[in-house]
Amino acid sequence: MSLYESDRRYRRRFWGGVIKFAVLAGFIVATAIISYQVGIEDLESRVRGYQQEIFELEARQNTLEQEAANLRLGAERAKLAVEEWERRYAAEVPVGPRKQMLDLVIERLNAGVSVERLGFLIQSADDPRDCKPVENKRFLVKTPLYDGKNTVVSFADESILVSGSGVSAKTADGLPQAWFEPQEPLTIQIARIDGATREVVGKLPLHASMIRGGIEYRFQLRAGSTGFVQVSAEACAYP
Repeated sequence: MSLYESDRRYRRRFWGGVIKFAVLAGFIVATAIISYQVGIEDLESRVRGYQQEIFELEARQNTLEQEAANLRLGAERAKLAVEEWERRYAAEVPVGPRKQMLDLVIERLNAGVSVERLGFLIQSADDPRDCKPVENKRFLVKTPLYDGKNTVVSFADESILVSGSGVSAKTADGLPQAWFEPQEPLTIQIARIDGATREVVGKLPLHASMIRGGIEYRFQLRAGSTGFVQVSAEACAYP
């Protein structure tokens, strides 16, 4: 074998080894790249999955927080409703002496006592006081058709004036009259000479009072003859 042949064979084996190494290296590199890419895609997929889970958990947390807030609001509203019913019950449902008084009023109403009479007696009720009758007077009630004489009476040396106004009575044909309708509410004005005034509105009989010079003047007003209101006054020690 010649030296040339030996050298050529050596070179062929050398380059064959180089090519094999290059192919193997290329295969290894390609395999590594593919594995890396697959790993990256798998990692990204997992990250997307985790992000989706986080989004769903946050959405669920927001929902739970809203539900909790709604429950707290509902509980607060229920608490306020209970407190309101308790307040109304305490204010509107009588107990003890108040219930006894209510039962007595119902009993009197069922016995035929009129609401007006019963109301007048209740308004007139008071603890015993140092009082003495003053005088009885009467006045004509002012109406849209009458505002003339005898519409004011005075007490306490003319230092307290009492007057009143109401709606006109009507005939069966509906024609208004000069005198007032005693079944309708009146407006009673009580005026003191120094300018102090007081109004009482309601149906007769009515009860009112005015303080003057350390004395309480108490007035009881009832329907008198046609067009008139009868006033009974008494003077009481004050206080």
